[in-house]
Amino acid sequence: MLLDILIQSVNEFQSDCMALCNKHYPAIHNQGMTEHHLGKAFSRRLERTLVEFGHTCESHPVELHIAAELPHHFRVSSDIGTVWILTHHMVSANKASKDKIFRDITLWKNEYGYAIQPTDILLLLADHWMTRDSKSRELLYWWTGKLPDEMDAYNAQGIALHKSDSKLLKSLESIHDFTPCYIKYTHPLKRSKDQQLVRRYIQLYTVLQ
Repeated sequence: MLLDILIQSVNEFQSDCMALCNKHYPAIHNQGMTEHHLGKAFSRRLERTLVEFGHTCESHPVELHIAAELPHHFRVSSDIGTVWILTHHMVSANKASKDKIFRDITLWKNEYGYAIQPTDILLLLADHWMTRDSKSRELLYWWTGKLPDEMDAYNAQGIALHKSDSKLLKSLESIHDFTPCYIKYTHPLKRSKDQQLVRRYIQLYTVLQ
């Protein structure tokens, strides 16, 4: 049940992002969202969905870094379980940025291992503005393990996607012994002039149980 509600929240979050974009245009179009705003916005979406299904819940920051930073990891606790949300705004898609995801999982395990229950769910949430850099063009494949079917739509916006030598799935299995049960990517922003998806901006989701 908790997994179903989380997946529904992922789908509904796209409408939330469009509303945020319209409210804060052109800031989000130019920069995306900060890690703090991205994580906070999604945790609120998950809370609303849980309440709509009649569940009680509350969210709290997950502190993994120095206290001076605005929190960008969160946990949403409910009467049917807890979702831990680790958020990353990937300015770059290089190895250092990817390694930070795995380091944060390790920190989360070390800091909150006593509180993690077998029924809990971990959500990896990331966003990225694709650039001409080759690692940026490989990120979608690295995250999902495949290239999208609509390659022509990416090419039409000047985005030439490529395969990568590694995959998130394989790294999660080898480093943390995790196997994702749900992987998704979205392009939640649209161009104001023609309502076409802004494919350079991508949000990435991986759910681990």
